[in-house]
Amino acid sequence: MINKKFDRIKKAFAVLLVLCFVLSVTVASASAASNSKNGYNDGYSKGHDGGKKQGQKDCVKYGIREVLSKIPLPSYNQGWTKYYKDTYNRGFQKGYLDGYNGNRYRCLK
Repeated sequence: MINKKFDRIKKAFAVLLVLCFVLSVTVASASAASNSKNGYNDGYSKGHDGGKKQGQKDCVKYGIREVLSKIPLPSYNQGWTKYYKDTYNRGFQKGYLDGYNGNRYRCLK
């Protein structure tokens, strides 16, 4: 009788332990997904602003000639994770090009 009760408690505990593990993995992956999206969006916003300003300067100074040779590196915060930095960098590059080209197009139109 006591053995059966102990086995039942062991099974219940094992099920609860598995459930806790699954929940923790789910929460961790959801957290990582939201961080990557925020890193990309933050980088895109900063890059777009920088590209827009540089596109305007180049349009006034050089006119129709294409002069963009390289995209500047963004500044990083020491507290950011590697994953956040990577997504921030991708967003910054995309935003910089979109801002630069969009502003050059409007300027030369």
